[in-house]
Amino acid sequence: MDKEQIFINQTLYPKAADVFKIDIKPINEIIGDCLFIVDTNALLIPYTTSSFGFEEIEKAYSKLIKTKQLIIPGQVAREFAKNRPEKIKTLFQQLNIIKGKIKNLSTGQYPLLETLREYKEAVELENEIRILQKKYSIKIEEILSQIKDWRWNDPVSSVYNRLFSEDIIYEFDIDQDTIIKELERRNKFSIPPGFNDKSKGDFGVGDLLIWLTILEVAKEQKKDVIFISGDEKNDWFYRSESQSLYPRFELVIEFKHATNGKSFHIIKLSQLLTELGADEKAVKEVEFTERNVNIGFSEYRNFSLKAVELVYKWLQETESKKEIVVNNGFPDFLIKDSEKIEGVDVMTLRGGRNIISLHRFQERYMRAYYEIKEGKCDIFKFVIVVPDRDAIDSVNKYFDRFSDKYKNEFISIIAGTISDDGNFEQL
Repeated sequence: MDKEQIFINQTLYPKAADVFKIDIKPINEIIGDCLFIVDTNALLIPYTTSSFGFEEIEKAYSKLIKTKQLIIPGQVAREFAKNRPEKIKTLFQQLNIIKGKIKNLSTGQYPLLETLREYKEAVELENEIRILQKKYSIKIEEILSQIKDWRWNDPVSSVYNRLFSEDIIYEFDIDQDTIIKELERRNKFSIPPGFNDKSKGDFGVGDLLIWLTILEVAKEQKKDVIFISGDEKNDWFYRSESQSLYPRFELVIEFKHATNGKSFHIIKLSQLLTELGADEKAVKEVEFTERNVNIGFSEYRNFSLKAVELVYKWLQETESKKEIVVNNGFPDFLIKDSEKIEGVDVMTLRGGRNIISLHRFQERYMRAYYEIKEGKCDIFKFVIVVPDRDAIDSVNKYFDRFSDKYKNEFISIIAGTISDDGNFEQL
C-alpha cells in the first residue's frame, strides 16, 4: 500500500477546520497593497492586440511598477523568451500566406467585346486593380522584411526592456533535485498546479516553478497575491460547461498555510485593466484575445485560419527539403519536388455529435480525386484539424465506419489538433 496516497487528503488539507473557516479577502480590499504576479500568457497577449491595446497594458504595468507591486517570476521570463519567437513566426506566416494568395485578375482577350463600353471599363478596372495589388504586395514584402530584421527589438520586447528592471524579476534559490522530487509527488497524486502538463517533455515543471515562486515571494513580503493569468486549465481552476469558475481549493489552502493566512486570487489581464481604469475599448480587445486562447478553437472565428497557418508551419518542418506553395483556393498547399506534386487541403471540424459533415467532406474528397485525374496533382493529403483530443475519437469512428468509401492509394487522410504550445500536432 502507498501510505501517502491513502492519506493524500490529510496532506492537501492538513488543518480540517480551515475547510470551513477559510477567509479570502475580496480583490477590492487587497488591490492597493497586494503583489501582482504576471504569468507568461499575459506577457504574450500584446503580440495579438492592437498598438492601442498594448499602450493600455503598458500603462497598467507602469502603475504597478511605480507602487512596487509588480513581480515577474524568473520562470515566466524564461518561458517568454521561449515563446516570443513563435508569436513572431506566426505573425510572419499570416502575412506570408496573405501575400501568397494575391492573384492577378484576367478579364481575357475578347476582340468581339472591344466595342462594348462595359468591356472597356472592366479592362480599365482590371489594370487599376493590378496596380493596387502590386503596391499592396510591395508593402506586405516591406513589412515581412522588417519582421526579419527584428531581434529583441520588436515593439513588445522593446517596451518590456524599458519597463522590467532586474528588481522586478524574482528568482528563488531551490535545489533542482528537491524540485524534481516535488514535481514527481504532485504529478503522481494530481496535486495542482502543473499535473495537467505532466505528459510534456518537462513534465509540467514550469507551472510548479511559477507556483513555488508565488509562495516564496508572498511569504517573504507578507503580502496577498493576485496572479495575472489567462490559464484556465483544470490544474488551476475548477471548470464547468467549458468555463473556469474559481481557483482550485488546494491552491488557496496551500497559499494560506505558506503565507500565514494571506489571500490568493487569479484574474485575467483584461480584469486587471478594468481594475486599474483602462480604456473600455482596450479591455474588450484583450478580452477577445483571451477568449480566443482559452475557450477552445472550435468556438472562435479564426479557427480555420489558425489551423491553416499551423499546418503550413508543420509542413515547413516535416517537408523542409521540398517546395511548399501557398495555393489560392483548393487545395490550400502544393508540395513539389522533382518527382511529384502533392496537394494538401486543411479541413477544420467543429465539435458536437455531427463532427463530420459527410456531404462537405465527400465533396472535397471528390475534388481531390479529379485534381489527380486531371494531372494537377500526383497525390493528395487531407489534414483534418479538430478542437481537442476528445474529438479525434469521433473522427476515427467516422473513417472506420466508411473506410471502404475513402480507400484510395493516392489520397491520404491524417488528423490532429492544436497542442498547448500552439503547434499542429498529428494524432
